[in-house]
Amino acid sequence: MGKKYNRKETPSLFDFIKTDSYDVNKTPKPTPVLSRHLEKQIDPLSWVLGREHNKENFQLFEDVGQIYELQLAKMEYESFKENLALFRKRTAYFKIVNGRKTYHYFISKVKGKGQIGHTNQYITHWFYPYKGKFHGQMIKAIINFMGATGEEIILDPFMGSGTTLIEASIVGTKSIGIEINPALCIVSQIKLDSLRINYPEFEKSIKTKNLPEIFKYFNEARAYLSERKWEMEVNNQNAKDILMELWENHFPNSFVKEYPFEWRNLLLLIYLHALSDYTYLKGTNKEKSFEEFFYINFEEYSKTLKGTYETFKKLSLTPKKYTVILGSALNLPLNDSSVKGIVTSPPYSIALDYVKNDLHLLNYLGIDTSKLRNEMIGLKGRKNEKVVMYEKDIRRSVEEMYRVLKKGSWAAIVLGDVVVNGKRTDFREKIIEWAPQIGFVDAYAMKRPILGGFARLRYEHILFLQK
Repeated sequence: MGKKYNRKETPSLFDFIKTDSYDVNKTPKPTPVLSRHLEKQIDPLSWVLGREHNKENFQLFEDVGQIYELQLAKMEYESFKENLALFRKRTAYFKIVNGRKTYHYFISKVKGKGQIGHTNQYITHWFYPYKGKFHGQMIKAIINFMGATGEEIILDPFMGSGTTLIEASIVGTKSIGIEINPALCIVSQIKLDSLRINYPEFEKSIKTKNLPEIFKYFNEARAYLSERKWEMEVNNQNAKDILMELWENHFPNSFVKEYPFEWRNLLLLIYLHALSDYTYLKGTNKEKSFEEFFYINFEEYSKTLKGTYETFKKLSLTPKKYTVILGSALNLPLNDSSVKGIVTSPPYSIALDYVKNDLHLLNYLGIDTSKLRNEMIGLKGRKNEKVVMYEKDIRRSVEEMYRVLKKGSWAAIVLGDVVVNGKRTDFREKIIEWAPQIGFVDAYAMKRPILGGFARLRYEHILFLQK
């Protein structure tokens, strides 16, 4: 297309960012002690910072050690090094900036189920179990690299459970999420709205003694909901409107409907989380009654709400505006060149059945899933035909990303090496091949190992495509 195109499939730690790398030969003469010698020669923080700031005033989180994390730490730093006060508020991988603890230090202390260090499951990220979640810390760093601020839009066209929107909202940039699964639209909207709940008012109004009646209400509503079978069209409907429709025309009247809209939705999500726990842990050594799971989750959600409220108040942090839309990544409801950055991960539907995973939730709400399977990327077709159709849809989605991106902006696409019919896929190579054909002028692939002996993926690639 006559454009300069750079392709770097596996950039090293020292060549990813187009800035001078830290020269280890210019460090002071090391002490004779071997450990001190190695520390001076292998000094990640000096490489991240370069020579522009005194590294004594900066500190990475203790668990930042993988190459991709250091790459991302340098990328976010390079984007905001001229405004360290703002960088302290936004950074993902720094514990201390300019001698002061960062906002992420405090935010990641609001711990949730299954949290690993400062990387994931903090604040409302853990609300409702969902397979294949992003690591919020990683997503925050990518958003920072893109430099989006204020009214500039960060888009996630495969929103899933809303991680990108939560992180964009927290760092202070506007965000839009597109998701074809109505269950996940509902979950994401509630997780985002929960960031704004006034916990003292919530605690004062919803007493523990009310919980048996609240549980009974949601439990008995199941029959009422199933009578009002809901066939949803993927028509770019706002998730908030879906929830309003749910309360107005699908749930029976009750004292629960007198609670504020966001509170009702949160109680619904706690019930749905308990339903998921009960469904998947039945018959295991973690089995409990459905009602017990509801009470336990209410207490745990309440702790997170309290921690989020108090932390945001301490930091004077107000989440930025977000919009969740039931729609398709193949036909984005956005104008050309309207988006500052894209952070997303196409579904692993060719290996993981998302409809089946959320069937208990969809069935409870009375949502008809017959059409959903014919529309979801990766669930279309049979056997080998599935992969062919998946590839076609992924290319179409990348073309749509290019269309809505502003010139000079970046799309970050996280891809796993999923196994289909016994073979591992590698769509990284295909997307890098498509990039110049579509019009992108730059493409990088960053490798992220998946740790843990039981991981279904060996690694992920984070693809960076620049328009």
